[in-house]
Amino acid sequence: MTSPKILIAGTGALGGYFGGRLALNKNYKVYFLSRGNTLKLLKKKGLAVKSIHGDFKIKINVSDNLSSFRTKFDYVIMCVKSNDTLPLIPALKKVTTSKTIIISVQNGIYNFNILKKEFGKSRVMQTVSRIASEMKGNTVLHTALGIIVIGEENGKISIRIKAIHKLLSVPGIKCKISDYILHEIWVKLAWNTIFNTLTAIAFCTVEELFKDKKITGLIDDLYKEISKVAASAEIRFTKDDYKKVVTDTKTIGISKTSAYQDREKGRAAEVTYFTSELLKIAAANNIETPALKAIHLLANLI
Repeated sequence: MTSPKILIAGTGALGGYFGGRLALNKNYKVYFLSRGNTLKLLKKKGLAVKSIHGDFKIKINVSDNLSSFRTKFDYVIMCVKSNDTLPLIPALKKVTTSKTIIISVQNGIYNFNILKKEFGKSRVMQTVSRIASEMKGNTVLHTALGIIVIGEENGKISIRIKAIHKLLSVPGIKCKISDYILHEIWVKLAWNTIFNTLTAIAFCTVEELFKDKKITGLIDDLYKEISKVAASAEIRFTKDDYKKVVTDTKTIGISKTSAYQDREKGRAAEVTYFTSELLKIAAANNIETPALKAIHLLANLI
């Protein structure tokens, strides 16, 4: 495949950064899906990225209508929020083939389950993204990380893993292959459930959460409950995982979570998609999760 056709489904802080990096590769044909005022600005001014790995600005092929691209895609990189995944699927089916690989860099496990059901497990890959970025107008402000972790559930280095690793290994993106991707996914789910949900409810930054000892205690309670739910799916959290999820968060440089940014912009936060999936698994396995239930109810209020 000399010039793969790549669709970036969702041009926000995530899709804008990763998609922009891919679009700099002249061997790739990259198309962007956007909407609203962001779409207008991207068409008028192009995509700008201010990054710790170097700034750039690029004109992009962007639209709110997939059929306007008049092509079938080899890869679809899903960057939309959870509430946009299901509504987008009918349009995606018209611009993909049986060979199209759909790469989800979305948060949580809801999106992968939906995509797998609609397109089949062999055509969908769930990944873990680690990045601190924010979208302002047509500009992505990238302040930390820039990692995508990929892997097969069985831990093997498959043909598609090699192809995706090669595709994503461009300057500014660090693509890692994991031999235990399910564990990576659950650790990221724990982080998102705790910090995206709490910052959305309290409408505060990550740093502000750690200033209150009671909230720090709640963070620990949530981590313990999610650990039990993960264990029911045969995923065992370790001391290192606690460090990644809780301890390192104090210094990692992520201040405004994506959910906080959504609330800043008057958008609905996707956090209930994290908590609801965990609560379903907990209920099926008779696991008590009072802290998770509480933040789920509060998240629904906003």
